Amino acid sequence: MTDKSFEETIRERIAAVELVAESIAGQGRDTDLHDLRVLLINIMSLLMRDPGVEAAVDDLYAAAKAIERDAAIGVHPVPRNVRCLRTALTRFSERVPMVAGLSEPDDARRFRGLEAAYAVQLERTAEATAEADVEEAADARSAA
Repeated sequence: MTDKSFEETIRERIAAVELVAESIAGQGRDTDLHDLRVLLINIMSLLMRDPGVEAAVDDLYAAAKAIERDAAIGVHPVPRNVRCLRTALTRFSERVPMVAGLSEPDDARRFRGLEAAYAVQLERTAEATAEADVEEAADARSAA
């Protein structure tokens, strides 16, 4: 058995969830819903507890369950339910890598850049203040 990195494992699980969710959107089989549940539990066990991931998992499973329930009574999946499933899948697929540390939100990248610019500005201000203090002290000594 080959060792897989954590990143590969998470990405494989997300891909598997996406495949099963698309199968549920198309057919709504109970066995697919069971597979989805197992995959979601497995992913949750690999990650640190995070309310955002828990909410995404709950939404995804609830949307899949609604489609499965439609299929169980012989109704073709309602387009609204399929849309809810795909939206929940998108949220899940974006949130899990973020929590796993495999990506970061766009805001984090933007703020990191702003923090660096702010740090440079503070450093320049501190240097200018220090130079002004030195000149002021030198002027005070020469006047005395």
